[in-house]
Amino acid sequence: MASHAPQTTDEQRDTLQHISDNDEGAIAQLVAIRVEEAMDASDLDAKTFALVNLAALIATGGDDSSYLLHVTAALDGGASVDEITDVLTAVGPNVGVFRMVAAADPLATALGISLAAARGGSASGGDVGGGGRS
Repeated sequence: MASHAPQTTDEQRDTLQHISDNDEGAIAQLVAIRVEEAMDASDLDAKTFALVNLAALIATGGDDSSYLLHVTAALDGGASVDEITDVLTAVGPNVGVFRMVAAADPLATALGISLAAARGGSASGGDVGGGGRS
């Protein structure tokens, strides 16, 4: 083991602290940088890239900020709400019911839909580009 600790900066310490604290904003920013690098290295268009990443997220599980990142990227890339929700139903038979159910709430939240409000009688908690499915 080395006798001297490596030189580190306050910024490096703060980054690690934010990750350790599960700071969703800081983690989302770091993930966004990596996603941008991966997209630049890909031949896929922005919409396809985002939808493929959303499918992978559904298959592996993820936090709300990851869903928000990929749903926003898909919408920005020109995907419709139908196409985004269809990703969930398309991968469902391959990932299983548990993963589909687990993905429904964070996917809806990323689309601005409040499923809790829908269960209470309201169909949507926010505007999703004209509401409902487009």
